[in-house]
Amino acid sequence: EAAGGRGGAEEFWEEEDFNVPTGDGGVLIQPVEDFDDAVEIAGNVMGYPIDDFQRRSLAVILKKESDLLAMAPTGSGKTAVALLAILQAFARGKRAIYTSPIKALSNQKYAEFKEWFRTKGVNGEVSLLTGDIKIRAPPGTKNELMICTSEILRNKLVKSLSGQPGAEAGGMNMEDPDLERLGCVVSDEVHYINDPERGAVWEETIVHLPQSVQLVALSATLRSPQDFVDWIASARGRPGEVVRRTDRHVPLYVGGLSYTPDPADSEFVALFETHGDRAGTFDQSKFKALFPTAEDVARQREETKAANIANNQMRTGRNAELAANAEVRRGGPPPKGGGGG
Repeated sequence: EAAGGRGGAEEFWEEEDFNVPTGDGGVLIQPVEDFDDAVEIAGNVMGYPIDDFQRRSLAVILKKESDLLAMAPTGSGKTAVALLAILQAFARGKRAIYTSPIKALSNQKYAEFKEWFRTKGVNGEVSLLTGDIKIRAPPGTKNELMICTSEILRNKLVKSLSGQPGAEAGGMNMEDPDLERLGCVVSDEVHYINDPERGAVWEETIVHLPQSVQLVALSATLRSPQDFVDWIASARGRPGEVVRRTDRHVPLYVGGLSYTPDPADSEFVALFETHGDRAGTFDQSKFKALFPTAEDVARQREETKAANIANNQMRTGRNAELAANAEVRRGGPPPKGGGGG
C-alpha cells in the first residue's frame, strides 16, 4: 500500500487531482485497497458521488477473494457497479470480461463502454465477440475489456478445461489468449440461469470459471438471491455476498388497455405503479373491470342473453301489433281482443 495509507490504480484512468502515487502522465500505479480512497476515486471517475448501493457493492469488489451478486431494479446503478469492478480488475493488472445474454445487448454495451472509456479518460480498450461480429483491441493491450455473449465465454472455458500438468490453478489450460490474466467476469442478466433452455450456459460458466477470477453477477429479478450466492460459493470454493436495492428510479406501471370498438380509442389503465400518489397500491376494482373472472364473464353472458330474449319478445309483440293494425286499415278484422268501431 502506498505511503500515507492511500492506494492507487494501475493504469486504468488518467487523473491529476488525486493525491496518490502516479506514474508517467498522471496514471495511477497501485490497486485501491482502502475503502474511502476507492469511494473518492470512483466518484471522480464516475463524475458524481456514488450512492449507497454502489458503495456497498464497491466494498465487496475490493475483496478480490469474494464474488458479488448486485441486485437492483432497471436504471438503478448496476452498470456503474460493473464499471467499478472492471476498473478494479485493471488496477490489479488483470483483464475483464463482460457477458450479456443476447447479441444486441452486447453490441449496445460495446458502444457504451467505448464511449465511457473515451470520455472518462480510462486507459483501456474494448473488444467485442458475438459470433457475428469480432472487434479486437490492439495487440499488446494491457487493460482490455472483452464484451461477449454468455455462450462464447462458456465455450472458451469448456475448451480450455484441462487437467494437464502446467495448467493454471483451477485446472484451466490457458491456451486461449482471451482467458489470460483474467481478473474479473461481469455476468449481466444472470437470472437467465433459470431459463429452461439456456440456463445451463450460466451454470457451466460459473462452475468452470477459475477460482482466482472474481465474479460480479448483475440482476434485476432473481428469486432467492442468498440461496443462489450460497450455491456459487459451493461451486467455486470462494465466498460471495449479496448487495440489494429495492428503490426504483425508472417508474414501473402494470395495467392494460380498456376495450373500445375502435382500438385507437383504447386507453391504458394503470393497476399498479411504483411512483406517484398510488405507489405500491394495486387497484382491485380496475383490475376486475379490465380482467373479469370466469364467474363474472358467465354472469354477464347470462344477463346479456336474458336481455336479448326480452328484447326479441318485445320486438316480436310490437311487430305483431303493427301488422294487425295495418290489416285493420285495409278493412280486415280487428285484432283479437280489440273493440268494434
